[in-house]
Amino acid sequence: MSGLQTELPLQQVLHDLFRDYANDETGGQDASRGFNFQVWHAVIEVLRAFKQGEDFAVVLEWQQDIAVLNSSQTPTGARFLQLKKNERAAHWTLHQISAPEQSNASQSDQSDVHDASAAAPPSTKQSGKSGKAAKSRKTTKPSFLAKLYQQRRRFKALEQSRLEFVSNVKYQVTGPDGAKKTYDTVTLATLDAKILSELEDKIRRQLELPPEENVDFSDIDLLISDCPLTDSHKHATGELAAMQMSGGLQLSGSATMIAVLIIASYVHQRSGNRKFARTFEELLSRAITRTDVSEWLSAANKAGVSPEDQILEIVERMDRETASFSIVRKMRDAAFQACVDILNRAGPVPLMAAQLKHLFSSKNEYDAYGRVTDILAVWHQDFLDLYPCDTSIYSREYLYCLMSMIIQNATSIQHLPSITSSAQSEDEE
Repeated sequence: MSGLQTELPLQQVLHDLFRDYANDETGGQDASRGFNFQVWHAVIEVLRAFKQGEDFAVVLEWQQDIAVLNSSQTPTGARFLQLKKNERAAHWTLHQISAPEQSNASQSDQSDVHDASAAAPPSTKQSGKSGKAAKSRKTTKPSFLAKLYQQRRRFKALEQSRLEFVSNVKYQVTGPDGAKKTYDTVTLATLDAKILSELEDKIRRQLELPPEENVDFSDIDLLISDCPLTDSHKHATGELAAMQMSGGLQLSGSATMIAVLIIASYVHQRSGNRKFARTFEELLSRAITRTDVSEWLSAANKAGVSPEDQILEIVERMDRETASFSIVRKMRDAAFQACVDILNRAGPVPLMAAQLKHLFSSKNEYDAYGRVTDILAVWHQDFLDLYPCDTSIYSREYLYCLMSMIIQNATSIQHLPSITSSAQSEDEE
């Protein structure tokens, strides 16, 4: 993902997710396609941080790494997570986690080596050994553990830091007696002194630490993520549902799914932000904060409300305003059909709704009416004056239903077709 990528606005994210899964049993799975293990584990971290009730910032500093800060303003503590999926083996060994990563030289590097061999003196060029060595040239990078430990050094000014290597499989440790055992959790500080000495030596060499610098193994754990590799969105939805039961959140069933998909979408987008952060404020551009989650939960809750229910809410308001029984009854009858028609992008209704929406947003005087019944009546007459041919086959109550969705900013009307310039000019005149 490019560091110059522009982040999608909330309404676009919400619209895309709504379109993906509305009225579709497999929609949640379809909408989650492309979100990997790292994204979904980050979603779980965001939800759990939000559950604590305090300020936080989950910083997506790299594509596969997370920092959970205890404040989005003045953090004093952080938990750094190195995430690595393992689909080749049933467990990690300490050697795999602490050994330098080996990688082949880049194509350009290999080309340079080949050219150097071709230009060498005949005696060197004829040596098959040197040519073979050039082709097998390797580069090394710090191990997973060393890269994780680097965060402790980089953020040493923090009062507290915890380091976690998180994967989907267990960890194999060889004990002092030579026996190999696997564990769900490994706390490095509790390992045998000989093992710790070996790990310290590797970290020192890979990070080129000065002899006088102490290697601190406190608060370093190897953990299994409880987020499964398949149907991760269901696990995250369950996590949020459990939060609702214990924390008083009031989200509908569909809104719960929408919420986790919104969070996953933004985790996915912000994890691709590779721009160098010169300040803490710039670092927050790739973070998820409590304020973000509160906004997304609110949007999800609103999106989780059926457009038909939003129409009926307006109908109930009109009933209390003593609108005629005929209008109230006919609006209830037309509500479902209007909700179906608005989703048919090949039909005429979305364009007509776009014209209604444009008229509503351009007529500020509608706000002067205290009763929704009066707003709809004046709005309807203005619409008939502008588009008499477009409305001949639609009843007043049907149009009132479309207007009700616009007033409620229903998800189904948030991305309507563009209306023609001629229609706009007529409206402005």
